[in-house]
Amino acid sequence: MRINTEDYKKKGMYLLLSNGHSINLSEENIKRLGDEYWNDPAKLPPNIRHNDDFKTCTVCPFRGQDVLCSAIKPLLPFLEEMESFVSYDKVTAVYLEEEGLLHVRDTQMQNALQYVTNMSIFQYCEDMKKYHKYFNGITPFMDSDEIVHRIFLNVYYLSGGDKEKVNKVIEELLFGMTVTGQGCVKRLNLMCKSDAFKNAYVKTQVYTMMLSTLDEKDMEKYFEKTS
Repeated sequence: MRINTEDYKKKGMYLLLSNGHSINLSEENIKRLGDEYWNDPAKLPPNIRHNDDFKTCTVCPFRGQDVLCSAIKPLLPFLEEMESFVSYDKVTAVYLEEEGLLHVRDTQMQNALQYVTNMSIFQYCEDMKKYHKYFNGITPFMDSDEIVHRIFLNVYYLSGGDKEKVNKVIEELLFGMTVTGQGCVKRLNLMCKSDAFKNAYVKTQVYTMMLSTLDEKDMEKYFEKTS
């Protein structure tokens, strides 16, 4: 597939499909469309808005209040389109970094959509966005081993190398990710039959579970292997 770099000017992900169609998942487009859906009652009918599964989860600072879960916001504009796909469908994903560096990868839809689900959790979720700093340097197309070790390194550094603090952050991160991910999957079940977004959440949860098994010796072995 021919890639015209002039078509990608805004930071974020772009999905190129075999039928020639494309999906713009740039940060700017996700925010704009998400706001439109969020503020238009016609796009989010009462049976969805008032469903208990669509409300905030137990870790949310707004739990118990009559407000909607913020984590679902960036997904809303793309749910209808995703009905045509399943998690293992092939897609060409183009990712533009803020610095202008362009990455291209043939991958599965569930892998590409992790860009959106990670944004949902670590930028939109009212509870989990406090952990966003630990995902500094994580970019799409990294393999799972690299992602997990990079997150551990960030947690270790930002905790000042204090083992108790490291373990506490990882434990909190795993718990929050489990609760939030399960809540998001419940909401998706109300709105979308496709498993693509759901599996993207599951893959992120697996990373946090892998994170809880690491220690300093594992990090030493990883750096020895990659040096």
